[in-house]
Amino acid sequence: MNTLKRLQARSDQRPIAVAVNGAGFISKGLLHRLERTPGITTAIVTARNTDRATEIWEMSGRDEEVVVSDNVDVLNQAIADGRPVVAPSADVLGSLDGIDVVYEATGAIDHGAEVMLSALRSGRHVVSMNAEVDATIGHLLHDQAHRNGVVYTIADGDQPGAMLRQIDFVEGMGFEIAAALNCKGQLDVHQTPEISRQYATRDDTSILMTTAFGDGTKMQIENTVVANLSGLIPDKRGMHGVETDLAHAADDIANALSNPGRVEFTLRGDFKAGIGVLGTADDADMEMPYMRYLKMGDGPHYFFYRPYHLVHFEAAYTIAEAVLDSTSLGTPTTKRVAETITLAKQAVAKGTKLDGIGGAWAYGLIDTVEGSAGLLPVGLSGHATLTKDHAVDEPILTDNVELDDSALIVKLRAEQDALFT
Repeated sequence: MNTLKRLQARSDQRPIAVAVNGAGFISKGLLHRLERTPGITTAIVTARNTDRATEIWEMSGRDEEVVVSDNVDVLNQAIADGRPVVAPSADVLGSLDGIDVVYEATGAIDHGAEVMLSALRSGRHVVSMNAEVDATIGHLLHDQAHRNGVVYTIADGDQPGAMLRQIDFVEGMGFEIAAALNCKGQLDVHQTPEISRQYATRDDTSILMTTAFGDGTKMQIENTVVANLSGLIPDKRGMHGVETDLAHAADDIANALSNPGRVEFTLRGDFKAGIGVLGTADDADMEMPYMRYLKMGDGPHYFFYRPYHLVHFEAAYTIAEAVLDSTSLGTPTTKRVAETITLAKQAVAKGTKLDGIGGAWAYGLIDTVEGSAGLLPVGLSGHATLTKDHAVDEPILTDNVELDDSALIVKLRAEQDALFT
């Protein structure tokens, strides 16, 4: 039975109740879509900006008054009555009745990590659009999910989820995975928030997130997520960034790689917002005639391309699998295989407090765990103060920063390191 029919069947029982954390661009589309998906209901939106959260409820098509409260009894009654509900803090989620899934859609490091860990420890499944947190403490989140008998999973619709689905699809047909690829249109590792402002205004996205897209840190983080869920690794620090197009992708990507089993990205070309997997035939002589007949080329490398990732439109798939099947989109590797490290975006002086992912001072590049030894994970860069001057593009050593040990993500990363080293 396909996912939609299974959800329709769930409509005859109790719909899956989702708590959406965040009231930004993604949450707006997510709430609108979930309100139109059979077998799923949005129980509550938690957001520090309650006006914005109320607005996205109204934009979803609900015309009744939105209940805004931090009182658990009030919230439980409103949820039971099927009212649209907003809470100013996600702290209430562990005390609410009937929440099956917490959907993390903020992209915030410390806040997102806190919400997801709290949800897992209170016995709720977690579906996450927060690749930044996953790349930093994903193994810890999976560990906590396992300990509490629930599922933590990265979401369908974002590039990591789309790449993991495509890997599964290609492996299932018997092809060896040569590479899983994110498709990147433009790249300027030195892009600043000031440059990003016009694009953020145009797209109704945050300036920090828009900068992380433009300077490539977001893509590097996404490929780190895929690496630590698949075992694929970068061929070199930052990957190659293969400049090609669809017509030549299979050969160009294969020629760029030193070995199979890699995460990589295409740069420019005609790939739109796509992802792809380069698969290699395990019996080229047998499979080549069929693949040629099917217009996939002469091989032995074939580019299985998907021209889109549809963000919140795909959310129901992950939610359904988490609740109905207790399955995650990926099982983490025994030990982490990749890291996104921090490099100076411009010459930066000793004493500067870095402004994190999407900021003015630093950007991130993927590396293997071995290659990243001693270097600052980009997920911690918002809590780091430099103890020496750095030149542009210089990697930042953990020994050359003063970390705020009181910051939640710093403490959680130390907890993960203790568990998995």
